[in-house]
Amino acid sequence: MDLRFRRLLPLTRAAIHLLLLATLVLPTHTESMPGFIKSPDDQTGISGGVASFVCQAVGEPKPRITWSKKGKKVSSQRFEVIEFDDGSGSVLRIQPLRTHRDEAIYECTATNSVGEINTSTKLTVLEEDQIPHGFPTIDMGPQLKVVERTRTATMLCAASGNPDPEIFWFKDFLPVDISSTNGRIKQLRSGGTPIRGALQIENSEESDQGKYECVAVNSAGTRYSAPANLYVRVRRVPPRFSIPPTNHEVMPGGSVNLTCVAVGAPMPFVKWVSGEVELTREEEMPIGRNVLELTDIRQSANYTCVAISSLGMIETTAQIIVKALPRPPTSLIVTETTATSVTLTWDSGNPEPARMLSSSTMLVQWETPEEPNGQIRGYRVYYSSEHDAPLSAWQKHNTDDSMLTTISGLTADITYSLRVLGFTSVGDGPPSEVLQIKTQQGVPSQPSGFEAEAELDSRIMLSWLWPVQEPIISFELLYWEESNPRDKRHATFGPAGSYAVEGLKADTLYMFSLAAKSVMGLGVFTQPIEARTAQSTPSAPPQEVRLLSLSSTSIKVSWVAPPTDRHHGEIVRYSLSYQALTGEDLSLHQVSWIGADVTSYLLEDLLKWTEYLVWLKAHTDAGPGPESSAARIRTMEDVPGAPPRKVEADALNSTAIRVTWKPPLSVKQHGQIRGYQLVYSRLVNGEPHGQPLIMDISLPDAQEAIVTGLLTETTYSVTVAAYTTKGDGARSKAKVVTTTGAVPGKPTMMISTTIGNTALIQWQPPKELVGEHVGYQLQYKRAEEEAFTIKDFKKADDHFTVTGLHKGATYIFKLCAKNRAGNGEEYVKEISTPEDIPSSYPQNLSVVGLTATSTKLSWEPPPLAERNGKIVRYVVVYRDINILNNNTNSTTATEMTVQGLQPDTTYDIRVQAFNSKGGGPISPSIQSRTMSLSMPVFTKNFGVKAVTKTSVLLTWEVPETFTSQVPLKILYNQQSVEVQGDLKRKLITQLQPDTDYSFVLMSRGNSAGGLQQQVSIRTAPDLPQIKPALYQEDAEEGGRVTISLSTGPAEVSVRWYYIVVVPVNPTSHRRWENPEDMDIQELLEPGADSSLQRKKRQSQNLLQPYIAAKLDTLPELFTLGDEKKYNGYYNKPLPGQQQYRCFVLADLTDNESQRTFAASPFSEPFVVKLHSGMSRHAEEPEMLWVMGPVLAVILIILIVIAILLFKRKRTCPAKDEHMAGVKDSLLAHSSDPCGDEETQLSDTRFKCPQLPENSKLVFNPLVFY
Repeated sequence: MDLRFRRLLPLTRAAIHLLLLATLVLPTHTESMPGFIKSPDDQTGISGGVASFVCQAVGEPKPRITWSKKGKKVSSQRFEVIEFDDGSGSVLRIQPLRTHRDEAIYECTATNSVGEINTSTKLTVLEEDQIPHGFPTIDMGPQLKVVERTRTATMLCAASGNPDPEIFWFKDFLPVDISSTNGRIKQLRSGGTPIRGALQIENSEESDQGKYECVAVNSAGTRYSAPANLYVRVRRVPPRFSIPPTNHEVMPGGSVNLTCVAVGAPMPFVKWVSGEVELTREEEMPIGRNVLELTDIRQSANYTCVAISSLGMIETTAQIIVKALPRPPTSLIVTETTATSVTLTWDSGNPEPARMLSSSTMLVQWETPEEPNGQIRGYRVYYSSEHDAPLSAWQKHNTDDSMLTTISGLTADITYSLRVLGFTSVGDGPPSEVLQIKTQQGVPSQPSGFEAEAELDSRIMLSWLWPVQEPIISFELLYWEESNPRDKRHATFGPAGSYAVEGLKADTLYMFSLAAKSVMGLGVFTQPIEARTAQSTPSAPPQEVRLLSLSSTSIKVSWVAPPTDRHHGEIVRYSLSYQALTGEDLSLHQVSWIGADVTSYLLEDLLKWTEYLVWLKAHTDAGPGPESSAARIRTMEDVPGAPPRKVEADALNSTAIRVTWKPPLSVKQHGQIRGYQLVYSRLVNGEPHGQPLIMDISLPDAQEAIVTGLLTETTYSVTVAAYTTKGDGARSKAKVVTTTGAVPGKPTMMISTTIGNTALIQWQPPKELVGEHVGYQLQYKRAEEEAFTIKDFKKADDHFTVTGLHKGATYIFKLCAKNRAGNGEEYVKEISTPEDIPSSYPQNLSVVGLTATSTKLSWEPPPLAERNGKIVRYVVVYRDINILNNNTNSTTATEMTVQGLQPDTTYDIRVQAFNSKGGGPISPSIQSRTMSLSMPVFTKNFGVKAVTKTSVLLTWEVPETFTSQVPLKILYNQQSVEVQGDLKRKLITQLQPDTDYSFVLMSRGNSAGGLQQQVSIRTAPDLPQIKPALYQEDAEEGGRVTISLSTGPAEVSVRWYYIVVVPVNPTSHRRWENPEDMDIQELLEPGADSSLQRKKRQSQNLLQPYIAAKLDTLPELFTLGDEKKYNGYYNKPLPGQQQYRCFVLADLTDNESQRTFAASPFSEPFVVKLHSGMSRHAEEPEMLWVMGPVLAVILIILIVIAILLFKRKRTCPAKDEHMAGVKDSLLAHSSDPCGDEETQLSDTRFKCPQLPENSKLVFNPLVFY
């Protein structure tokens, strides 16, 4: 017993150890209290609306969720509890809400075997008249939508409120959990008014089908949209064979591949069966196509292809026939023997049916019928040289039941037709096929067993048995299309048993006839046999494709089948592709299965008022043919799908308000906006009072309306809707505006001018004085001026004297009375002061252009106050300084080009202004020297490279002989700018849009004034462009930002649009206040570089502006950083934690030598968020391009310094004095140790051309400290 215990003890210990190990390693299910993972939130709803409370909990075991109201379990027809599919909780839904009955505290309780927890929430229900300002409204709710499975469905929603509401989605009364779909379902959020929160479902599944609700929530309350159903349509087509297997004849031991293709929706599985034997294993059953490979075939058999799907099973059978081998030869005998040879003869196992024994005797032989149907008594041989004659007219030769006979007395060298029939006691059987033979010895008989089999869509293989008696030297073949027997083709080839005919038409029936040829002549052609080539893809698209828009969301597509001779097979179906040119959905959609007997198709669920392109293809079993040319059509108009944007209302006075708005987004206009309808109604205690009034603005471009005839100090509610020919669209959110109090009427005003440039203003109070009269306000200005001078007076004042009026000027005076409510109606009057001759001369006379024989002048009019009337002309007075006689030219402009001058001559020039009273004083003179004809050219090809509305890029070439230290000067429109002599381009900024400029390039050091070359341009027009705006930033994508863009006027032709990204840093802020200040040409040049050069430049200029995309049309939305290429420009990701601005650059011309651009303003700065897991380390490899060379240079400098220090220690004392002098020289001229000439560093010494050859400057490291 003790022994047994001792033996068990180690086993017990081992078991304990295993038990402890299992306790540590294996998972244990411990019970736990419930815990809430989602608690219900307090809600404020509307009577008649919906409220939903979500409650979810976890615990072990899984807790059960119950709901109670005021301590009692909820129970009502209006109360519904919807369980989550995973059992984690439920939703309490109350619909419709009742104001007093449903307002309560609701409790969610989670219970399991361990314990119980609960949480509560409060529901407040408001009546319609209690809804506070800012309560959420659903401006656009989801609509019924049908989408094909795997396509993208978008449920739209837009809401507004104050503060901006959050948008959530419910499906079948349960909240949509976007985080659990791996990005397949996402919510597209955007700011602005209204807030948009569309739900986008990609790669839609059948489980996505259901009822969807959009919910808007803010601090004021919760509002539900009307529910909308999403239907996911699954295309279901029973299986059918598109390529069934075909029958084959093979030689014994041969091989063949049987191909079987079946289609349907869903696609069927395909397998092979032979009798009861399954040839395809179930786990390896392919979808759609199955090829059965048969090798070493010895006997004929049937093989069945089976296609199976959830919609049914079909099968088809192919027959494999093994050809019989020739019979063995018989009657082998020795007919002749010599000393060195033996002659053997035998009968063929496959004797020829007929052969000539002589030129007039024929041997005919045959086999017994397969079905004799009795005792064969004998045979009749019919023969005739007239092949088309009826059988009764042929000659007849009777024989007994033997299998051969001879026919004599034939005519030589003609062709006879033979037919044989057997007869019994009942009568004649059917005759054999026609056999032809030529009565000429040595000529081959007809080839037997002549067969044809199509191998490809352009090739047919022919095979036959040789005539055995005669030696064959070649074969001749005739073949033709069955439909065109006159067009016979001929082929000759050497002895063979088969021949492939190439170059045939697909799916065409051909006839073939073959004859053998020996040295004695050509035998008889066989009777024609037929074969059809395999099908091919159509070589022409469907014809006469026509589109008809039936509604705003549907298009009917109709067509005609391709020409019959281009089918190349049986048309089995059509496929259709279509794509929107604008709008939210630009993806290519396809309808892959349209029946072959259908010639029209209805496209539905399209975007409204959107242009579509449609393509069609025809399909045979071999595949699709070419695509038709794109047909284009626009869907019909519909009412606008969104209200006007940015609606504002302001009170103008006591009886009028101004309403302004922006049109709906173009993708929501759904047609051509014909006008706007403004609806306004009076509010009393916040509620509409009386019938609303409608004001129709039938101007499509209107963005403002004045509503008059209103009551004073009255509140109005105003909404605006756009309309198309189909009717009114959605109305904007109501704007509330209150008119001001009543103001005084128009006063009476009299104006009399006096001597001394003064005017006396006198007035009387208005006849209609409303409220307390507090005074008057007078405004006056000269007509050419922008701002009015304003004077306020007390109510007792009745006159005012205006001094300092200009002569010959028109003045505008406005006078109104004032009360506590504001300024009253204005009395407006204009007066004109008498004219006088100008009292001053034209200002800023200057030369803006020169040639050898002309001078271009420019000036400004006399000061406004001294013109004393309208300037009607200017007279330019000029003379050669060496001649006293003056010359004059007259003009009405403020510039003039004086022609006919002498080269290299100085002229004295003045100008005088004239009005209707005469001429004023003449200006001081300026002098200008015309250019010399022999002046050396220092630059060439001076021209304009790029033009914007406020800048121009000038370029030129500098000859090698030109001294670069001499600066250049550019003159333009009374301004000048200096340019370094070694530069070849200059960007001139701060110009005026749509203005002519003349630029002159000159050398400041030239004795003749340096004027060399001149170009003239006109700046780009000031197009009304809107700056890009941040539309959506998707942090999940990382490095991407979506911006909204606005195109320019339609009448402006734009060749290309460039999207330009500008990283924001202190330097860029100072350099470029607007995009026009940038060097456009420098920005465009990197696009043509190689990828390596571009990569180096980008690494060296990480914060430099770059072009992200080059587009031929400007989309409404564009994503920066999507890593795609757009016409050669790479849209690279935007590194995070960096500010950016962007703008749109439009190329307005096709002239590469002088391109005109228009740029939008900069966008507001934006910062790109980092993707989770994404860091700035991605930029470090690019920084190596910058840091590598810098570190290398520093290392080289340190090595050089060390070498120099080492050498200095070894320098002999005799050189110290010389070294000290050199050091002083280096310290004094460290920036240029060799003067103006180029300095070269070699072997740590500077060599200077000014020093003797044996002199050297030693590189001193002290210079670096």
